[in-house]
Amino acid sequence: MMNAQDRLNKLYAEINTVILKRQNPVTGLLPASTAVNAHGDYTDAWVRDNVYSILAPWALSMAMKRAGHKERQDELEQATIKLMHGLLQSMMRQADKVEQFKHSLNPLDALHAKYETATGLTVVADDAWGHLQIDATSIFLLMMAQMTVSGLRIVRTYDEVDFVQNLIYYVSSAYRSPDYGIWERGNKINNGKTEINASSLGMAKAALQALDGLNLFGKGASERAVVHTVADSISLARNSLAQLLPRESMSKEVDSALLSVIGFPAFAVGDNELVTKTRDEILKKLGGKYGCKRFLWDGHQTSIEDPNRLYYEHSELANFEHVESEWPLFFCYLYINALFRKNEATAKFYRHKIETVMVEKDGCQLIPELYYLPEENVAAEKHDPGSQERVPNDNLPLVWAQSIYYTALMIDEGLIELDDLDGVKLRSNTTQFNHSQVALVVLAESDKVKHTLAENGIIAESIDDIAPIKVISAPHLVEAYAQVGANAALNLTGRPRRRLQSLATSQTYDINNQRCLCLSWIQSEEDDYRMRDAQLVCDKLEKEIAHIRKHWLNSEAAVFTLMMTEELCESKNAHMLYATLKGLQLRTQHSNVGYASASLAYRASRENQLHAPNICLNPIRSAGEQVPQINTGPKQVYAVLSCKDQRQAYDKLLNFVENEPISHKDKQYWLTYIYEQAQRKNLWLIARLAFILRGKEHADLADYMTVLAARHFNIIIGSSDSGEFGLNPSMSNDEIVSCLRDVSNSEIEHCLLQETLAAIGSLQRTQPRLFAGLRSIQLQHLLRYSSEHPADDWTAESAMALGELNPGALFQNIETVLDKQRSVYKEGLKKEFPTAALKSGEAQSAVDTDWFEWRVERGLIVSLDRDFLEAIWQSMSHTRTMVFGDAGSQECVIDCDVVRRSMTSGEEIFAKLIDDSIQQLHPHYYKSAIIETLLAFTRFCEKYANVQFDEGLNLSELLENAAHNFCSLERQRSPAARDVDMLLQECPDVVQYYLEKALQQLAEANLESA
Repeated sequence: MMNAQDRLNKLYAEINTVILKRQNPVTGLLPASTAVNAHGDYTDAWVRDNVYSILAPWALSMAMKRAGHKERQDELEQATIKLMHGLLQSMMRQADKVEQFKHSLNPLDALHAKYETATGLTVVADDAWGHLQIDATSIFLLMMAQMTVSGLRIVRTYDEVDFVQNLIYYVSSAYRSPDYGIWERGNKINNGKTEINASSLGMAKAALQALDGLNLFGKGASERAVVHTVADSISLARNSLAQLLPRESMSKEVDSALLSVIGFPAFAVGDNELVTKTRDEILKKLGGKYGCKRFLWDGHQTSIEDPNRLYYEHSELANFEHVESEWPLFFCYLYINALFRKNEATAKFYRHKIETVMVEKDGCQLIPELYYLPEENVAAEKHDPGSQERVPNDNLPLVWAQSIYYTALMIDEGLIELDDLDGVKLRSNTTQFNHSQVALVVLAESDKVKHTLAENGIIAESIDDIAPIKVISAPHLVEAYAQVGANAALNLTGRPRRRLQSLATSQTYDINNQRCLCLSWIQSEEDDYRMRDAQLVCDKLEKEIAHIRKHWLNSEAAVFTLMMTEELCESKNAHMLYATLKGLQLRTQHSNVGYASASLAYRASRENQLHAPNICLNPIRSAGEQVPQINTGPKQVYAVLSCKDQRQAYDKLLNFVENEPISHKDKQYWLTYIYEQAQRKNLWLIARLAFILRGKEHADLADYMTVLAARHFNIIIGSSDSGEFGLNPSMSNDEIVSCLRDVSNSEIEHCLLQETLAAIGSLQRTQPRLFAGLRSIQLQHLLRYSSEHPADDWTAESAMALGELNPGALFQNIETVLDKQRSVYKEGLKKEFPTAALKSGEAQSAVDTDWFEWRVERGLIVSLDRDFLEAIWQSMSHTRTMVFGDAGSQECVIDCDVVRRSMTSGEEIFAKLIDDSIQQLHPHYYKSAIIETLLAFTRFCEKYANVQFDEGLNLSELLENAAHNFCSLERQRSPAARDVDMLLQECPDVVQYYLEKALQQLAEANLESA
């Protein structure tokens, strides 16, 4: 048995031979391999492969340091620095692309994924490779952070600091930037279509977290070398990742690359249950004797793949089932992750697995890239999966895998500690056990407001009280960040001017030596009627604090700063806000949320020092006493404001705009006056109308749409008569507003649609549970159902009634509808009633429930869970086609054979296909009925495993047949109603009974025709 010194010597010799002898002496870069074959030229330097390949030399340098071998330690450290700096230099040559991509998010503007090993220059054109690989840039940044914390200095100059700061902005958009992913080809069909990939998201989240507040020159160096991450970027990546896992993307229901995200090196998932679930999915669906498959139906380097074609046909993907190549690389991840979990038995198991698949070459045991199935064994393997031997390909070794193995071996042999590889403590710095403190700072805009607050038991400070601390708004902070990282020599600006959210505004800042508190982002827009409603402010306050408590990563306190204005104190619902603030300050609502003075909060927080030399801060100042307006305007203005009936006032305001003979400038002045006064008087219908007539719009719609789209969620607008369509997530805010205007029947409906979209975006961020199983929402349907009027009985009066509600009440209605729909779907069709019990009157629910209305509600928002989708996919093997709606329309017909050969049941693409097919159906109750029909079909196929419907299945016809049978047998037919309408007044169990009867008749007819 070797002693520690012998083990170090053996590792040093092998790492030199396998890795460092390949390192280019000029650039420091490593070729991915020496192989050049039909699958590509691997002699180029891939960013990802280089970073992983240098892990072993870096780990060995730390082992040498522990053993006191300074000469070898220095040699290995310098090799590591040379490679990392070589990659940095190659990227800096493309600084213009970093600048472009920050704003465009266009894949053609992306940094290149690989460079020429000998020169560090680009090797393929922008459009000749899937360069946008956010995980590659992120692993580079992550390991730069880890290596810097370990004592290496990779970044040497302030120019390089600024470039790295811009790389942080580059990967910050991972939650909204579809990329080509770790396998470089995007969608699994290799068609070059980008996707949001969980492996990219997780690596970006880890890089952002590791770099936040890190001094790139080393501990104790100049503050100018500190880089910053906007905390909300981490939260957005974390939320999006949690919603994706255990899936990888739209087209990949699981991917072994996720092992790098749930464990080393990213440690991006703090939820242990989700980690276990994802790992189990990988092992169950992708595990093999020689390694793990990359993803299901992966044809790469299989013997039946056509190497002359880059893309696959949809119909051929299923050919690769069970014959996908197996990659020992993933055993290496499983090995090192078991060591990090201190699971010795599992580590021993995977170490043995790796050693059994190694191939000996020149005295070294090497890990091949993959094991593939010879063509002559394909048929036997398909017949009996796992029965056939596989052989290694020629790419030996896969240096990336070999490096991870060596690194894991050093941990296993006790040569390095876990903290050596994770100096930034990513694996322990999660929110799972976080008990963050939130300091609530309440500011009063004037002494009058301060006095009012004191009378209501609220401790507040004025802006003058907290001097020399300044107060800035979220837009001010956006401007400051726009300077951070700006570098004229590199033609780099700072952070793109995108809004900041509550995690960023809950930190404190030293901007050019001025200490600043930032108002909560909910007070970002100065001209927003919604924030003049105390009920809505109260609701948002509670939700934002809950969001902060859930996502806060820092050990220091979060500082939530709220500015109380005279208008808020005069709001009709001010008492609600007072009660909430008082409860929070006294810690009666949450023990870790409480009052703090501005100075105490600042001291308890983590100060962010921002270097923004070209900004002129304009902090918020105390407001003076408000002078009442003198009534000297047109009579119609005061007719509007004095009218007791808001709907009459609405007509008067429209008349004023259309007919008052004054200049446009004067008209805008008086509209603004009406707008302000309407808010003061809580005339919300008038405030909303004036908001639209002034040409204003809610500024956050495009941001919300981007986040929704990144989570594969569609917003549908329009009507069944004029045509429905999904909002394009790439639209600007103005374009979204224009689309909403086009589908609105009135100015007030236009305003309400904007408000509804903003509410969806806000709730999706703070209450993601409401959207479980949802993939789309028809915006007008949601708005209409939020009113007291039935969803199918929407008139101009309905919009007026909804417009009279204060914004907080509308927001609450929308949340209630979503929560109610979630509850309805949670029970779904599982809560059914025995037919006998219904006929005998024993089921109380049957007496109390209006089943037709129940179906209207269920059809409003469609939720499809994974089990139901799996059942639908399986049932497609029993029919050639499935028709939703009009059989003559190609969009309504699904070719079941093509679907089953191109999509797996767990793919989000399949879920979206079913959701889109259902969403086109109208009206709501009919949509719900077709879902019930689908359920009946899946159950029938499970019950009769050999049944076949060779002529296809028309769901509408099946429902009609069931309704006809019901009316005939139950004698329920009415000349005033259709058979379907009669059936849909019955409970789900009765509907299921007659659908099964109709399916039996159809199956028998198929047998007879055969």
